[in-house]
Amino acid sequence: MNIGKASKLDRDIQIGDLVRISEMVHQDGIPESRVVVVLSKSTQDSYNIIGNHGKVLRFHESLIEIVAKAQEDYTI
Repeated sequence: MNIGKASKLDRDIQIGDLVRISEMVHQDGIPESRVVVVLSKSTQDSYNIIGNHGKVLRFHESLIEIVAKAQEDYTI
């Protein structure tokens, strides 16, 4: 991942995507795995995320790497 330069994939971050927070970030509340879910878009280039800790945090898209895209078609 290129920190500081958003790749095309980073610009396609959507609510529900499973993402990993960069190792360059040191902040309380980030799960040990650094894998979290995108909860909402915060600003033009930042996102609110939530992990298994239940705490909502905000990160710039350059610090987020997509692990898996959210499913668009949910079957109940």
